[in-house]
Amino acid sequence: MTNPLVSIIIPTYNRAYLIGDTLKSIISQTYSNWECIIIDDGSSDNTENIINEFVDKDSRFKYFHRPDFKTKGANACRNYGFELSKGKYINWFDDDDMMDQNKLKIQVESLENSDFNFSVCQTLVFQESIDNIIGYRHEKIISDDTFHDYVTQNIVWLTPSSLWKRMFLLNLNHLFDESLQAAQEWEFHCRVLLKSPLYHVENNALVYVRKHANSITYKSNNSVRIWNYFKARLLLYQNLTCSAKTKEYLRIYLLLYFKKMVRNNHVKKSFIAFTSFIIKESNSNLVINIFFYLASTVSFFVFKRGDFLLNKINISK
Repeated sequence: MTNPLVSIIIPTYNRAYLIGDTLKSIISQTYSNWECIIIDDGSSDNTENIINEFVDKDSRFKYFHRPDFKTKGANACRNYGFELSKGKYINWFDDDDMMDQNKLKIQVESLENSDFNFSVCQTLVFQESIDNIIGYRHEKIISDDTFHDYVTQNIVWLTPSSLWKRMFLLNLNHLFDESLQAAQEWEFHCRVLLKSPLYHVENNALVYVRKHANSITYKSNNSVRIWNYFKARLLLYQNLTCSAKTKEYLRIYLLLYFKKMVRNNHVKKSFIAFTSFIIKESNSNLVINIFFYLASTVSFFVFKRGDFLLNKINISK
């Protein structure tokens, strides 16, 4: 077997107290032909000094700052890292997680010996110490209907668990959507699965996800999360060709999340959701929906209640 270069791309922000463990797990890989491109999203802590210690000792580590012309956020850092990368294979990774020492070896061998465009492995969640395993991030990472089941989250995998063929990624219209602050991995993988529904599956856990107070995966900002979950599903609903059952799932999801925004007094976001989705789907009951939207919005804003009015809003199939 040849030993093609793997590019590991890590966005980071204020993780001086954690990223060292991540980088040590990369150094420990049994597969040695890799480059690790770290993109700093504007850290104000000691992150740069920690990373430079690794850069000084091992030339495979490369440290960059996100350019000012790029949108702040992990998505822009991931995309920028890909532009800088040279590997035949790409592994986006997170700055608080850890790799099993055989991750790259197993997944490179699997892709070198198959026609799959990417490989996905299982992921375990740990807290504080890698010896304190909580369990799988998700039990299922494969099914007989991968696209629909990924959309509905019956199967789940995270970005760090995947190894990608560079040539496949170059044929996508775009990589991570830089306008999304949540659900960006979900949206990216949905687009991928429409193009390539079959992939290599490694059922052994090769990634360890750290659960902690500042974890993006577990940290909750309800307003941001609800809006971005809605926005990501709307992008899929409007722009991609899905089966009837997937379209129906997304339609119901979008309606429910629009109502969540009204209930939580997210007036601006619920208005955008109403005009971008509800109005377009209302057909014959447009006037009725407009009336009950205005009435329920005022009711929730003033009285903190209004479910009777809100539940009158519906859309045709």
